[in-house]
Amino acid sequence: MGSKSKEFLGEIDDLILKEMDENSAILGISIGTETGQIISTNFKKDIKLSANEVVAASSSLMFLSSNISKQLLNQKVKYHTTVAKNEILINVLANNINVSVFLDRELAELEGIGLYQKKITDFAIKVSAFIETSEYIKKDIFVEIKRAIPTAISIAIITRSGLPVKIQSVMPDPMISAITSALFNLTDVLLKKTVVYSILTSEDGSIIVHQIDDNRILCVAIPDRREDQIGKYIARIKEIIKENK
Repeated sequence: MGSKSKEFLGEIDDLILKEMDENSAILGISIGTETGQIISTNFKKDIKLSANEVVAASSSLMFLSSNISKQLLNQKVKYHTTVAKNEILINVLANNINVSVFLDRELAELEGIGLYQKKITDFAIKVSAFIETSEYIKKDIFVEIKRAIPTAISIAIITRSGLPVKIQSVMPDPMISAITSALFNLTDVLLKKTVVYSILTSEDGSIIVHQIDDNRILCVAIPDRREDQIGKYIARIKEIIKENK
């Protein structure tokens, strides 16, 4: 990672720490891209999930929330609030980033959940504006795949557990997510080794299932079965994944 990227991430970390210092109810903040790539996280105490798992799961949550809001309300989702026994989770989408904030329920309810929804939305907008003026996020892995493989019929980024992160497909999101995850994990079990990618070949097309990282999988369906062409696509996919790490 270059010095500019380290400096940028340090500034993002400072923004997170400032927000946590000013609001005692905040237990942790996680910031990632819309496609589940981690930008920065900070928690006051250890949690069961890794930072990458939190970002991937949060991206899936907001993808599903956005879809159901669009289908049932014909509107964009503003934020997603989840209340548990002792904690509250608020997720906000803001210009290609996903901000997840974990709150102490008792403290948050004393001040008002609505107040925190507004605070977190304002914070997400601030971080998003900061990121947009930086050189840190130059590319989006989903967009880059679309540009590299313009003939792709379907493109899906999902979690290894089968949750959709970002999908453009003729197949319903839950179905493509579940099947892709099952295919990838089954080959992993059969080989008893970590799978990098697998290819499904039919009479007129191919499906490439490629690991992005420990938590995310890419699935691309292409109307082409030529071995040399598929090899070129895989090489380009590898480049894009490497560039986005």
